[in-house]
Amino acid sequence: MALKRDTHKKFNELSREELEKKASVLAVRAKKLEELVEIISRGKYMWESTFDAITAPVQIVSGDYEILRANLTLASVSGKDIAKIIGKRCYEAFAGRDTPCEGCPLRGALEKDAKIVSPLGNEIARRDFEASAYPLTGGETRGSAVVYYRDVTEERRLQREVIQQEKMAAIGMLAGGVAHEINNPLGGILAFTQLMKRNVGGNESMLSDLEEVERAALRCKKIVADLLDFSRTSKDRERVLVDVNVILEKVFPFLQREMRSYNVELEFRGEPRLPPVLANPDRLQQVFINLMTNACHAMQKGGALFVETSSESNGKRVVIRVKDTGHGISKDICDRIFDPFFTTKEPGKGTGLGLSISYRIVKDHGGEIGCSAAEGGGTIFTVMLPAADDTDSKVRRQKSEDRSQ
Repeated sequence: MALKRDTHKKFNELSREELEKKASVLAVRAKKLEELVEIISRGKYMWESTFDAITAPVQIVSGDYEILRANLTLASVSGKDIAKIIGKRCYEAFAGRDTPCEGCPLRGALEKDAKIVSPLGNEIARRDFEASAYPLTGGETRGSAVVYYRDVTEERRLQREVIQQEKMAAIGMLAGGVAHEINNPLGGILAFTQLMKRNVGGNESMLSDLEEVERAALRCKKIVADLLDFSRTSKDRERVLVDVNVILEKVFPFLQREMRSYNVELEFRGEPRLPPVLANPDRLQQVFINLMTNACHAMQKGGALFVETSSESNGKRVVIRVKDTGHGISKDICDRIFDPFFTTKEPGKGTGLGLSISYRIVKDHGGEIGCSAAEGGGTIFTVMLPAADDTDSKVRRQKSEDRSQ
């Protein structure tokens, strides 16, 4: 109380001029303090705005995986409200897992106090990510790190695409050479086997053995034909403007027996007025027959086969989807499904070339083909073909007119 009285007394003892001077100093300091608060507020706003403007998921995470701060992109990818993920474990709130992500760089970065970049071994929201962890070293943030996620889904797809195409090119060259070398002796084996069958008389045992040789030789011949087909590329002069819906409708009758034997119901949804595609119709038929036959084989206990067509990218691309309700296939198998001689069928029930040939044909037409798991079970094969542009249409019309003259 005495201190307060003394202070009060001292202020009372100040002259008016001295009080005004002190008030002026206080006013200047108060203004500087306001400016400093405004700068800090503006800096905080700019930092938060910058943080949220980053188009990749970013979060600040503690050493025990607790989210201290996250940007709006991370909340969007995880499908959760930004306010509800703060304070949660990052692998639970962001990745939807019970344990840390495979290959998470957080612990390693904190232990080594250095930036670590690592591809994640699991998907997040059906996308592939590469995570970078940057340790924070100052103040209250010490022991935590900024974790930045780069979406590498498309990059990995393109890498697989390049590897697949190089593999296909190499195997195509090898297949063509081997097939021609094998074809001639096979023809001789079949011819002599058929001649011997005529001369065995009533020897049933010998006839049975020769028929077995003939069946084996015919199977080899079918594989050789597939190899030649695989190594062949269609020429531009064989291509015409085609309506994919019409090609599919021509294919369906060939599959009626297959669908009846597996108790499969077909449902076709074709988009009307589909843009034309510049293609070899016979080769496209082969692709669709392969895809739909495989779909039927995947439904041993019956099911439904859905085939639909649509146009995308403002009519610049025609998309064909073939979906079955079978047992489905894993992501590992999807990555290998187009490899030559790879098959999930029992020995003797497939050569493993059908999808490889389909892949080669689609690529030959400038398109893409892929597979994915369908929601609720089953598999979807998607074929994307470039729609014919005006130049293609004019060229084909001109060639047609030249032939008719």
